[in-house]
Amino acid sequence: MRTREDLEEFRRRATLVVFLVMGAVVALALLVLGIDILLAAFAGILFAVLLRGLAVPLAGATGLPEGVSLAAVVLLLLGVGVGGGWLLGPGILEQIDEVGDVLPGLVEDLESMARGLPLGDEVIDQFSDGEDTEWVTNIAASVAGALGRWSTYLLTAFFVGLFGAVNPKLYREATAHLFPLRHRDTVREMFDEVGKTLRWWLLGQAVTMLLIGVSIGLLLWAFGIPLALPLGVVVGALGFIPYLGPILGLVPVALVAATAGASTWVMVMIGYIVIQNIEGYVVLPLVHQQTVYLPPVFTIVSQILLGTVLGVLGWILATPIAVVLLVLTAFYRRHLLGDVEAENPGR
Repeated sequence: MRTREDLEEFRRRATLVVFLVMGAVVALALLVLGIDILLAAFAGILFAVLLRGLAVPLAGATGLPEGVSLAAVVLLLLGVGVGGGWLLGPGILEQIDEVGDVLPGLVEDLESMARGLPLGDEVIDQFSDGEDTEWVTNIAASVAGALGRWSTYLLTAFFVGLFGAVNPKLYREATAHLFPLRHRDTVREMFDEVGKTLRWWLLGQAVTMLLIGVSIGLLLWAFGIPLALPLGVVVGALGFIPYLGPILGLVPVALVAATAGASTWVMVMIGYIVIQNIEGYVVLPLVHQQTVYLPPVFTIVSQILLGTVLGVLGWILATPIAVVLLVLTAFYRRHLLGDVEAENPGR
């Protein structure tokens, strides 16, 4: 016969199970319906790590409070962004107009080349048949929708990063208190380890992005290509995405270089490919030895998997997500499996 204590214990366990199931359902719904916002929030965490990584050393070097140093870093980054746009904006708009003037000739040349290939005439005629302009409206609607979505992503990442950088301990402690008391120190240690590794990864990315941006900028300047500085910045920024970034960066470089003539265009493309290969096969491994080591196969598979499942944000954030997964795996092996050989991928 069950006692009153047994019934109370059963009621407590049943309530716990109900709450766990409800929590799992809510978490799954958020994961499916709001995955883009969750990825944008993860980007905000990276931004918070970056801000802390700049503000804390600044506070230590100047003796300023961390809050003042953080405000100075944020204002400096905003100033660089606004000032760069103000200085380079007119030149970029002018070059866009020039590219627009050159593109029709390039399209005609490409069409002539394509018609010389097998089935070239049939393919081109299929795309150019008729005067239906509905596709223009569809493209405009898609662009407007994309701008709205990405504005939401950027605002989410900015404010998550800003508030996370102001008081990271608040969120770490809030998460730790979701676990039993005996596990809270372990959860805090895990958060600190993830943050430290992400800082090292961001440092490595910053070094490689700077080197590739400067190299491409100097290449374009040497050949007299317009907008060498902003194009170097764009290619360097796209270096945030390993392997895929150099391919994306090739597009604006190729378009602008086309305005300088065919021979110059060929030389710029050769130089671009050489620089990117040196960066990928020489510079990047050396930087990884000093910061965070990610196996290339693991990185590529992560990008393909997350990019296919989660879209563009998955492509962009695949590498830092892979870093976090490797840290958590090493942490699991050390603390739960007792594997003393498990090493954190960061320094």
